[in-house]
Amino acid sequence: MEKSKIDRINALARKAKSIGLTETAERDALRKEYLTDMRASFRQQLDNTYVQTADGAKIPYAEYAKLSKKASPAGEVGREAD
Repeated sequence: MEKSKIDRINALARKAKSIGLTETAERDALRKEYLTDMRASFRQQLDNTYVQTADGAKIPYAEYAKLSKKASPAGEVGREAD
């Protein structure tokens, strides 16, 4: 997201706190765009993240998350019972 748009979001937030805000549609549109960009960035970061299991294998985070949901109630993957 462009710095000018982030600056505008901050200016609208300051205005809303101090004297009230009439540009709610503009603020909402900017917030929605900001959140969309942040979610895409976070998803890209997770797509490039790997988890190393106890046996040394590296698996993509998405696969690890699926395995941890199917694993033990504590959600631990690659951990052996004591």
